[in-house]
This record gives sequence, structure tokens and C-alpha cells, in this order.
Amino acid sequence: MADRLSVDLDALDDFGTRLDTIKQQLDSSHHTIDSYDDAYGSDKVRDAMHHFESHWRDGRKHVEKTAETLANMAHESVKAIRKSDKDLADQLNKGVHNQGAPQ
Repeated sequence: MADRLSVDLDALDDFGTRLDTIKQQLDSSHHTIDSYDDAYGSDKVRDAMHHFESHWRDGRKHVEKTAETLANMAHESVKAIRKSDKDLADQLNKGVHNQGAPQ
């Protein structure tokens, strides 16, 4: 067991938020490809882009699920560590106040 545990909770929470954003952007990437249909200039290019997008879907779903799982883990870890820290501080404060009380 480590002598001291040090976690940058803001950075961990920010990491979770970034993963949430990545998941959302991946989820909407097919809309981005569709939005350029008129700009491709060629039906062959458009068809190739849609072909790529449809085949990338399986891999994208795996990455989305992984990002979502890791984001949830990061957010829940931050929440649990902050709760534990608060609970410990409350217990210490309670102990300090009880030591000073007449018995």
C-alpha cells in the first residue's frame, strides 16, 4: 500500500469530460460526412465516403463504448474520492470537537 495517495481530481474529472466529448463527436460523425454530400464534387467520392463511414461504424462503436466506460469511471472515481475525503474530514472534525468537550 502506498504511503500517500495523490490524485489531481480536477484533471481526472476533466479527462472524463474530454472522453464524453470524444464519444459525442464520434456518435455524430456520420452526420458530418452526410453534411458534405453536395461538396464532394463527384458521386464516386461521395459513395466512397459513405462506404468508409459504414465500414468504420463497427470500430467507431467500440471506441465510443470504451470512451463512455472510461469517462464514467473517471467521473465516479472523482465523486467517490471527494465523498471519502469529506467523510474523513467530518470524522476528524467531530473527533476534535468531542475531545474538547467536558466528560
